Amino acid sequence: MIQTTINTATVCREEISDSLSTAMYQTMSEVIEKNSYGIHNRNEMIAAFLQAMLQKIKTDIDLTVRIHEVNYETGRMDIEAIGEYRLPNRRTKRVSVRRQVVISEN
Repeated sequence: MIQTTINTATVCREEISDSLSTAMYQTMSEVIEKNSYGIHNRNEMIAAFLQAMLQKIKTDIDLTVRIHEVNYETGRMDIEAIGEYRLPNRRTKRVSVRRQVVISEN
């Protein structure tokens, strides 16, 4: 039971972390290219990010995404993903992952 709990927690944390990082990278790549999906403002940037992130989640996680900052003009994102999942003993656990990314003009 202890090993199953640890495995479940590890899988959920890794999945949230990987999907958050991948979605941020994909979204920022689209912003840099300026013409791939037509991201021209903050709302389109958020929509593209959320779509990319949700496509990566495969397990049964209740996901909350907190957008601390998204700035299309400066190419900055600060996003936190919070996942709640059930353990085999029916208890609920929560995992949180926060990432920041800034497009460098160098």
